[in-house]
Amino acid sequence: NPSHQPSASHCPSFHHSGVETVESETDSVQWHRLCAMVFSSDGGGGRVVLFYRYFLPGGGVGDETLRFFRQHSMHYLEEMLKHQQSLCEKHGGMKGRILISSEGINGTLSCQDENDLDSYINEMEGFDLVETLSTKNDTGDVPPDAGRGRLFRGIDWKKSSWNEGAEPFPDLKVQIVKEIVSTGGSVDVADIPKDMGKEISAAEFHELLSKAPKHDGEAKGKDIVLIDVRNTFECAVGRFIHPSFDPDTTQARTVESRADSTVQSASRMQGWINPNTVTFGAFDSTFCERYSDQLKDKKVLMYCTGGIRCVKASAMLKQRGVEDVSHLSGGIHRYVEQYGAEGFWKGKLFVFDQRVALAAGGGEEHDVVGRCIECQVPYDDISGSNLCTVCRDLVLICPKCKKSHHEIHCERHQHLKSYYFTFLERFTMEELQSQHSELQVIHDTCLPARKHKNARRTLRKQLDKLQLRIEELKSGSAEVDRNPKRRCRTCFESEDICDGLCWGFWRTKQTPWNAGEKIEPILGVKVGARVHPGSNWLELRYGSRYKTNPRLPKIANVEDERVARRELKTGTVVEVKSWASGGDENDCVVVAWDKDSRKVCTPQQEKNENDLPKQAEIYRWGVVARNGQRLYDVVPDSAE
Repeated sequence: NPSHQPSASHCPSFHHSGVETVESETDSVQWHRLCAMVFSSDGGGGRVVLFYRYFLPGGGVGDETLRFFRQHSMHYLEEMLKHQQSLCEKHGGMKGRILISSEGINGTLSCQDENDLDSYINEMEGFDLVETLSTKNDTGDVPPDAGRGRLFRGIDWKKSSWNEGAEPFPDLKVQIVKEIVSTGGSVDVADIPKDMGKEISAAEFHELLSKAPKHDGEAKGKDIVLIDVRNTFECAVGRFIHPSFDPDTTQARTVESRADSTVQSASRMQGWINPNTVTFGAFDSTFCERYSDQLKDKKVLMYCTGGIRCVKASAMLKQRGVEDVSHLSGGIHRYVEQYGAEGFWKGKLFVFDQRVALAAGGGEEHDVVGRCIECQVPYDDISGSNLCTVCRDLVLICPKCKKSHHEIHCERHQHLKSYYFTFLERFTMEELQSQHSELQVIHDTCLPARKHKNARRTLRKQLDKLQLRIEELKSGSAEVDRNPKRRCRTCFESEDICDGLCWGFWRTKQTPWNAGEKIEPILGVKVGARVHPGSNWLELRYGSRYKTNPRLPKIANVEDERVARRELKTGTVVEVKSWASGGDENDCVVVAWDKDSRKVCTPQQEKNENDLPKQAEIYRWGVVARNGQRLYDVVPDSAE
């Protein structure tokens, strides 16, 4: 009886700090079968599960097990990788992404059959480090007792659905990483138990928002600050909206991150806050460092998609002296699962797979929270073809505005809107020189240099790129194209070759426009083959097809060495692999380029350069484009 289903606050599953456990291995599966799936759909398809676990003592994991595991981490991580690959293959050929490290596991998997998913969960619940994996014991250490290494027992398995024909992942990828959520090492997993904030259930979170005082200057008690620790493009399409925080429900407080921004006053550090981060790794340095002092007298509530980022984000704030920090257990996923469209969550929940974003209730109708970056009309269709030309962050822009813009700039980079462009072929020499002058001023005002080193590095690269283009126009080796085709910001191909959906998880096996027609056979290639840039080489993406040779005569009246003395670069194929673009499996090559000498070297300098490993890069070898054309970035030395 649905009316007697337990609420998410009474779910017997693990609360992400690693302290609580389920009563038995099957309880978790039984509970998750009972959960009301707000993200479900009646369109067939399959199931998706989102999960994570920080490896911390408690429940079925002993201190001695964790010590032994971390002492032999490389062995066990490699064994765990093989185990995950085998487990996913065993249970219906599950697809998705799994990250494993000495600090934990973070994954999203999809499959066709619910029973396969439940079988996977059951085996994960029963996993034991010593019993399941081979024991590493070459140092004389005594392995921990069996049964005390249940690293995955009691994970909060968050399920959702996908529609038929829209499978979330093209394949399975399991990776060993340093951190399951990247922070650049700012939070050590060992510090999580003592430093992280209080985990609260969806019901507790909802109650706190329901009773939140209005910010009218008369409320008593602490102001509630609601912090969304997700990335900016995730915040753009969905967030928690409360009348006390958002009187008109259309304006959201965003923390400025530009170089010339000023810190908000303490009185404004209230309500809903978007830290305006492109990656979670920047949360500590761009938000916590600047605003922690203003949050010390506030009641901080945090949330993210599934809870994993809040564990570290809350620890970051508490390490900086903010004491009253709580975060939503199970994240937005658990909240929407319990409250659906009737709660404070509005808009879409961004998910990092082919489904892109999900509306509460599983249907198409929802409150549109997003706004077009240009005209501000309600708009929330996220597309991998709409990227900021500076940082490649996803941007909301309506079709009408996109037509009038060759390139798009996100909110953080609106100040570069008239000066920073990826594709320079449409600009005259005078326009390029003007862009160079303006960017040079912006670069020089990004002070202190150390604090703004990333921005300065980005601007410096663009300045070099502008200068090179100017030199090419001066030498006559390039021409201005005032009406170029629109290009994809990710792969730089024109729109007749790429529809722009090659960014991130959109990049999957595609069907060319002429599917079913006979496609030209792919050229054969072997490891060891000598190659050079071919007709499909994109200088905008890969850089110059030439290398500098100081022994060549200099081109007259050209100052830049990269243009003045150059010859076609050559390299060696060191690997043949799949680009995952349809057609043939082996449709890309890894190339190690020969040394590029940009200056005359002494014998010792040349010896030192030769001792360095050659840089290997991946290039297309017969990839099938949307129009059926085969693309060869590099070709054999005997060709052309």
